[in-house]
Amino acid sequence: MQPADGATGPGVALADLRGAASVRNPHALQALRRALAAGRPFALAILRAGGLATASRLAALDPALVLVLPRALAHRDLPPSQMNRLFFAEPGTEAEARLLRRLLARTSAESAFDEARRLLEASNRALLAANREFRRQNARLLAQESQLSAQAELFQATLDNLRQGLILIDGDRRVRMINRRIHAVTGLAEGAVVVGMSGEDILMRAFEAGLHRDTDPATVLAQWQERLAGGRAGAFQRDLPDGRIVTIAYAPMHDGGWLFTCEDTTGRVLAERALAEQNRRFDAAIVHMPYGVCLFDEARRMILCNPTYAGMYDLPLEMTLPGTPLAEILQYRVRIGNAPVDLEHYVRLTAELTAAGRNAAFQVPLVDGRTVQIRHAVIGGGGYVATHEDITETLRAEAQIRYLASHDALTGLPNRMRLRERMEEALGRVQHGGRLAVLCLDLDRFKAVNDTLGHSAGDRLLQEATERVKACLGQHDTVARLGGDEFVVLTPEVETPQQAGALGRRIIEAVSAPYDLDGDQAVIGASVGIAFAPDDGMTAELLLRNADMALYRAKSDGRNICRFFERAMDARVTERRQLELDLRKALAAQEFEVYYQPVVDARSEAITACEALLRWHHPERGMVPPAEFIPLAEEFGLIVPLGTWVLRTACAQATTWPDGIKVAVNLSAAQFKSRTLAHTVVAVLAETGLAPNRLELEITESVLLADSEATLAILHHLRSLGVRIAMDDFGTGYSSLSYLRAFPFDRIKIDRSFVRELGEAEGCLAIVKAVAMLGASLGMATTAEGVETEAQMHKVREQGCTEAQGYYVSPPRPAHIIAELLRPRIAVEA
Repeated sequence: MQPADGATGPGVALADLRGAASVRNPHALQALRRALAAGRPFALAILRAGGLATASRLAALDPALVLVLPRALAHRDLPPSQMNRLFFAEPGTEAEARLLRRLLARTSAESAFDEARRLLEASNRALLAANREFRRQNARLLAQESQLSAQAELFQATLDNLRQGLILIDGDRRVRMINRRIHAVTGLAEGAVVVGMSGEDILMRAFEAGLHRDTDPATVLAQWQERLAGGRAGAFQRDLPDGRIVTIAYAPMHDGGWLFTCEDTTGRVLAERALAEQNRRFDAAIVHMPYGVCLFDEARRMILCNPTYAGMYDLPLEMTLPGTPLAEILQYRVRIGNAPVDLEHYVRLTAELTAAGRNAAFQVPLVDGRTVQIRHAVIGGGGYVATHEDITETLRAEAQIRYLASHDALTGLPNRMRLRERMEEALGRVQHGGRLAVLCLDLDRFKAVNDTLGHSAGDRLLQEATERVKACLGQHDTVARLGGDEFVVLTPEVETPQQAGALGRRIIEAVSAPYDLDGDQAVIGASVGIAFAPDDGMTAELLLRNADMALYRAKSDGRNICRFFERAMDARVTERRQLELDLRKALAAQEFEVYYQPVVDARSEAITACEALLRWHHPERGMVPPAEFIPLAEEFGLIVPLGTWVLRTACAQATTWPDGIKVAVNLSAAQFKSRTLAHTVVAVLAETGLAPNRLELEITESVLLADSEATLAILHHLRSLGVRIAMDDFGTGYSSLSYLRAFPFDRIKIDRSFVRELGEAEGCLAIVKAVAMLGASLGMATTAEGVETEAQMHKVREQGCTEAQGYYVSPPRPAHIIAELLRPRIAVEA
């Protein structure tokens, strides 16, 4: 709806003005013109209502408004009175034209300014928004940078605390990264390797530090170039000047660079080297062991074996390779003929031992006649290791020694030990109603044959006489040689003394017939003494003693006859009783004296020891032989105080000898039974000041028979003190190899009966040699007793004896003479 022409209110004009400026309404523009023409106050209203920007748009819509608007706009800040005057001034003047031009220019500038301001405001708003986004992005980047920095610090700390030194080199062979550990590990000065350094520079720094003293830089550089050119990881070790060992490892990176690590592996490498050396020695020991060694796993497959094992059973190479089943090895041995005789038992035994986790040693006879000693030991994991030792020759030697220990070497007859066994068996039958005759036989005039025709002829005579005696005996009779020309016959087949007498006379007749000894004639006789069980005794000792008394009567009655034991012969017992009383007084009366017989080294013949031998100066009988009073002293219980006196005297005397000379003292079984022997020895050593290793105690094998377990305990105690222990009279009747195994004797003394017949009786030579070899294998010295000639000395030395003793060296001598013998050595040591 259009306003009336007369409408001149400000509200209508103002509304029309807003409508004209905002919606471009022609009616509004026309009303505006009429309003402006009708009243001045509207100009102010227009100016204040629209402003410069609105006026500019109105002028562009209706040029007729230009005449009115510039004046109003140019003075829009003027008071209303001044605005009215200007507003209603007549247009067209020069001043108004100038004002109009300025106004137009100002209008254009203000329009541009307004546009620029709008753009600037828009730009400011955009900048503010961009600034806010920038701050957000910057905060996020700062957070990420802080996180990366923390991670970098953690990574570097991790690298610095590695056990290995580390260098990372890029594709240009320059250092990109290192850790602090690299200098400590390599021994380079701190800062010697830095980031950016070339690989060649690192090598030169290493040379300057002396890490490559065994070569030149060009060679090392060429080696490194060759390693890296291959593009493969590797490692090697280097010994540093300070003694440490480092392991250097290198590995290629995906970008063409290399990662190097250096680790101080001194402890590990030295341990590996020590282990390798130990393994080398172990392998050498295994290879050079004198017996076979084999190792099998839980499935009984071979792990390893040494050449000796393969050689023992003639195994080809393919049978010794790891993984070879034991069953195949045994089958092969069956084919070539050296498998166990009882193969099934052998397989079962080894399986049972392994399953039970038990170690054992056992002997296995083989089909080819050999015997193998196997020591089976279980190892972890169900396997086992075993040693195989061919003991065939050892068993033969032991069998021979056992035979010789129980038999006379010259005649092959049972010796005293075997005779005792036979007598005990026979006396057991006597207790059930049987009888036993014991005949002691002594050859008459045998010594004359030895003296005139020599020991060789005497040996042949003994051998032939033995055959003659054996021809007189029945199937169940026994003849034994006690030594020299003494024999004993046991016959359980006699019922009366007459039968025993008839046997004795047959023996005398047979022995007394002439002998042809390689063209030499010899005639001897025989005397026989006879005792009966149970009439004359029920023990071996008593029967032998009574038969010996009867023999003594036969010799006294003219020889070549038989005599039976009679009670009247007990007069000799009376004599022995008197001897006992004299013995008891002799120690208090100082009638005893210790003699000393030197023992020498078999090769140098230098004195190494002296054996203490007791002598009795009887006021009426004169010098009483030890063979007469020592058995009596043992029998009558006098041997313990007598033995203690000898021990104390000998130790005191030995302290005056050179330090290297030992003293040997004999011990009896009675001293061991006293249970105070060890305490006595300790007390004597403390009292005399003699070093324990200079005292050697000699025992016979009979000492061990009484109570071997207790005796061995005492011997072990004495040996732990440093005292040396020797086995005396080895081979005379009680020899037992089990004792040599049970106790580590320092010395074996071969009985004089074997030495005396060296070179004349082949069996004696074999015994001496066998005992010497046995002693050497057991680490025991061997002393030959009874060496009386230079030839015997040569023989015992030849057979391997380490020491000799006998009249060829020196007879037993008083202490002052021994001191004279040792004086040159004392002077030399001084």
